[in-house]
Formats: sequence, C-alpha cells, structure tokens
Amino acid sequence: MESDAKEKEEIDKKELYFQVFQNIAYVIHKCPALKELFLNWCKLTPKEKKNLNYLSRYVLEPEQFDLYAPIIGGLKYWSDVQDTQGACGFSESPLDFELNAAVEKRICQTIIIIDEMIANMLLRPMLCKDIQKFHSDNADFTGQGEG
Repeated sequence: MESDAKEKEEIDKKELYFQVFQNIAYVIHKCPALKELFLNWCKLTPKEKKNLNYLSRYVLEPEQFDLYAPIIGGLKYWSDVQDTQGACGFSESPLDFELNAAVEKRICQTIIIIDEMIANMLLRPMLCKDIQKFHSDNADFTGQGEG
C-alpha cells in the first residue's frame, strides 16, 4: 500500500514537471514577465547559469525548487527553438493545462525569485565596473593615485 502511494506521488511529480515545462515553453512568447526572464537568463554566461542552479538550491523553498528544473527546462527549450527555427513562437498550445491555483501561485512565486536572482547576478558585474571606474577617476583625490 505504502509503495503504491509513493509510486503515485512520483507519477504526480513527473506529470507536474511535464506540465510546468510545457506551460513555460508554450506561453513564454505571450507573457511579458516570462519574456523578460528569458532574455535575462540568456544574458547569463554558462558559469553564471551553473551558479544560478547552485544558488537556487539554497534560496528556493523545497516546493519551489521542485519547479525550478521545469522552468529552466522551458527556458532552455525556448532558446533551442529560437536557435534552430528563429523567433517563430507558437500560435496555440496543443496541450491542455490543468494546474490548480496553488500550483500556479507557486510557479509565479518561483519565477519571481528566479528573476530576482538573475537580476542580481547581472547587476554585479556592472556595479564592479562602476566602482573600478569611480576608484580610478578619484584615485588622485583620495591620495591613492601616484606615489
């Protein structure tokens, strides 16, 4: 009995993963928030994407982390579509999504957190460059210039 319940839970998780992945892949071109997430995710270097994967384990709650992989999988899939077929988009989703309100809320919360993590990762190099520029511009003023 217990193994049957565990097996059903595993099937439910796989089904949820598949539905989230497909949902992201099919609505990304219609949703401004997902478009922005996708564009920012594309700006990350491969190393930054690995760091994002690592950080997500510690930043996201367990039920949000379960959604992380299919969300990122949807972004990867959309990127592959863009690379192979151009900016084609999908006119209509051939799938019928049936996610309950609680799952949709978790997906939205997870997307917001991922977007914030990416924004912070993209902001840091710009801040470092600004600090370096400020430091070099003000080196003589602070007495740390030539000497």
